[in-house]
This record gives sequence, C-alpha cells and structure tokens, in this order.
Amino acid sequence: MKTGTRLQSLFAEGTTTVPTPLMRLSLGIPRSLVLWMGVAAACLSPLSGRLLAGSQSRRTAVVEAVEKTKRSVVSISSEKKATSHSRWPFSAEENQHPRVSGMGSGVVIDPRGYILTNHHVVDKVQGIEVQLFDGTSYPARVLQFDPVMDLAVVKIEPQRPLVAVEIGRSGDLMVGETVITLGNAYGYENTVSVGIVSALHRDVTLSDEQVYRNLIQTDACINPGNSGGPLVNIDGELIGINVAVRAGAQGIGFALPIDDVKRVAAELLSSRRLASTWHGLVAREAAKGGKHGVVVSEVQPGSMAESMGFKPGDELVRMGDSPVANIVDFELGMIDVVPGRPANVTIRRAGAESRLALDVKPTPESLIPATGNPDDLVWRVLGLKILPVNNDYVAAVSPKLRGGLFVQSVSPGSPAALASIQKGDVLVGMNVGTRHWETIRADNIIYVLRQPETTQTQSAVFYVVRKNEIQPRKITLGEAAKGPTTSR
Repeated sequence: MKTGTRLQSLFAEGTTTVPTPLMRLSLGIPRSLVLWMGVAAACLSPLSGRLLAGSQSRRTAVVEAVEKTKRSVVSISSEKKATSHSRWPFSAEENQHPRVSGMGSGVVIDPRGYILTNHHVVDKVQGIEVQLFDGTSYPARVLQFDPVMDLAVVKIEPQRPLVAVEIGRSGDLMVGETVITLGNAYGYENTVSVGIVSALHRDVTLSDEQVYRNLIQTDACINPGNSGGPLVNIDGELIGINVAVRAGAQGIGFALPIDDVKRVAAELLSSRRLASTWHGLVAREAAKGGKHGVVVSEVQPGSMAESMGFKPGDELVRMGDSPVANIVDFELGMIDVVPGRPANVTIRRAGAESRLALDVKPTPESLIPATGNPDDLVWRVLGLKILPVNNDYVAAVSPKLRGGLFVQSVSPGSPAALASIQKGDVLVGMNVGTRHWETIRADNIIYVLRQPETTQTQSAVFYVVRKNEIQPRKITLGEAAKGPTTSR
C-alpha cells in the first residue's frame, strides 16, 4: 500500500494513531517536515481557535464585576471582652476576662477612608482594625452609627487614596438577576460567591431589639464574617449591604437594600452629625430627563443655602470637581467644609449649569439638653411616657411600619396634650418640613427635636396610629421649655 493511500485510510477510520511510515527516513527530511507541518496545522488550527475563544469566554461579566469591586472591600477585625459575672467593674475577674475576637466586612465609599459596615460588627468593641484588599492594615474609629438600621460609618487614615465602590440602586432589582457577595467569610479574606436575587421586601426578626425590614433575599453565600460587606450586581455596582444569614438554612441570606442604606448613610455623614454645622440644603434622588440625579427638595429658612441662592428643584451636578450621583456623594462633598470656607457646587437650573458656593454655620441651639436618658427627655420636653412596641401593633395600618411607641400617659398641659395626643396612641413617625423619620425608640424623637429645621420652626408633626388609621398631630415646641405639669 502506498503511503498516501494508507494515510487516507487511517484518517478515514477516524484514528488518532500516527501512522509509522511518517517516521521513516525513507520519506526524506524535507517531505517529512512538510508533512508534519501540514498535519500539525490541520490539527492545531481548530484547537488554537477553541483555546482563544475559551480564554475570551472565561472573562465573564461576573469576573469583570469582581475585578471592579474587590479593591473597595475591606476586612474588619476587633476584640471585646467576654461577658463577666462580676458586678464590680474593677475586679480581678473583670480585668482578666478573656477577649473575644470579632470579624466582619466593610466597603469603601470615599477615597479618604470612609467605610460603611454593619453596626453589629463594631458595636461595643475594642481596637478596630481594617485590612485592605492589598493586605495593609489601619486602625479605625467609629464615626456614627444607626442601630435601628444596623449601619455604621468607620474611618481610617490611609496613606494613599482608596478605591471607592460605585453605588447603584436597588429600586429596580429583579428577582432572578445575578448578584455577587464579597467579604471576610469565616475569616477568609476576599471571598467571592455568586447567586441570584431570591426575593425582595423580606422582613426578618432576629430579636426584640433587632427587626429588619425590606431586605433583599439572596442565595449567594452569606456567612459569618460577611456582615457589612457588599452585595453587588452584575455591573459591579453596590446594591446592598450583607446583614444576616438564616441559621440552619442553606442559600438563604439577606442584605439591606442600597436605596434605604443611602438615606441613612447620608444622614450619618451629614455635617450636622459630624461637625454640628448646618447648611440648610435638603437633597433627594430623583429621575430627571430620563436619568437619575440628585435634586434640591428643600431650602431651609434662615440657612446658608437660602442666602447663597439655592432653590428647590436645582439639580446638584458636582461638588468641586467630583460628580454627584447620589445623596451620599453630596454629603461627602460637604464633610470638610467649615464656616467661612464654602464648597463649590455646580447646579443645573432650567437646563443651564452654574456654580454656587455653599457655606455652613453652627447648628442652632436646640431646646433639648445635650445629655440625658431619652425616655426622661421625652417626658420632660413633650410630656409623654412611651413604650416601644413591635410591628404587630400597627400591622393592620401598614405592613411597612416597623413598630412604634405606645403612649402610656400624657401629662396635662404639656406640648403633647396640647397636640391632642392621647393615651393608647402609637407614635410611628415624625415630620419636619419635607423630611420624615420613623419613631421606634425614644432617641428617634430626641434626634428629630434636635434638628436645625425643628429648632427654626419650633414645631414638628407626629404621625399617630389611632383606630387603625394614621393621623397627623402637630406639636408646638414653644411650650416645651415649661415641661409637663405633673410628676412622673
């Protein structure tokens, strides 16, 4: 049989065995090389194409999202003393009690070192340390926190600007869309897991003190140590903060939706909270011209924003040279502003851009004492004796309510009595100007009463549940200094 004929027959049979005649010297070196090159080209060309295509297909949207986000994720470690049974704080038992290590995650929201995490990750701990993606560590301090929402802002002093996460939206999330968690799962830093949005608007009760509302449910792995870390979408945008995992269940984890997180984070980062200064501009996110932006919803009377020419409806475009994509960006842009050194704010009004200065001034003095037990302050200032209740008390009115404050008694002649608030009412919220707050605990009321707009107007509106409906009750604070007329 001729060599060519034998080759044809072997390949026709589909064998992968190389025929021995190809290796015989009698074929001649030039012909052998040519034949080998031909066979190699025939075999390797499709394979090379498949390898190149495979390499390209491996760089999926998930890979791109992780690479975009991973440098913004941090590991948070801390220590706290284990519970002591001694009633004397300076006892030998207390001093020698072992420390318990804690772990969690966080996400960088500003290159200057502002980090968002869960409150329970940093609550009552000692020696917080933040480790960045590259392994460098920095001591951290807690700036502000909101235990009801379970959020906290911590700050480090990095030697170089950090990579901040891109903040997205959660209002348009779809059940079934791909999501990714990143964090310090079980102490394994930089752990990534992928899943889908399993459900939206979940309510979860962990204890009498901690109730979560409107959570994102996901089957992406959320483990101990993931708390406070990011949940991101396929575009690498932050759409939630991981907060809880269902004990004993697999594939059931929960995250705070970023739209709720942004509102609370903006409040925690406001100049009122961090520096006791006030600019008087209230902003909100809104769709305008087919795009989402940040617009001025209120300019408070007597504020610097009013005197400097801001108007409701102005769109906030940039703070200095940094674009404003959400309300957190705006508050971060005001964080270093001190009286006499205003921020440069680019606004868009009637389609035209212009630049205005926005200064701050010290927060007006509140009628509410700076210190004191919140329950006692509510009694002294408003004449209300209150008791926190869960959402069962108000569920018939609205499933979105997370609870409220049951009115046990009202002092005659007090601001609460003059506002027609009665025993048996449940206080579920407060309003000042265009701003609304829920009232789940006494310190929620005190916080609202200390707001500059409350001090300016000397009034606030309570939302009261009575007879299975919500009724507004305007309370005048001009009488607050007199306090209740009877003893508690």
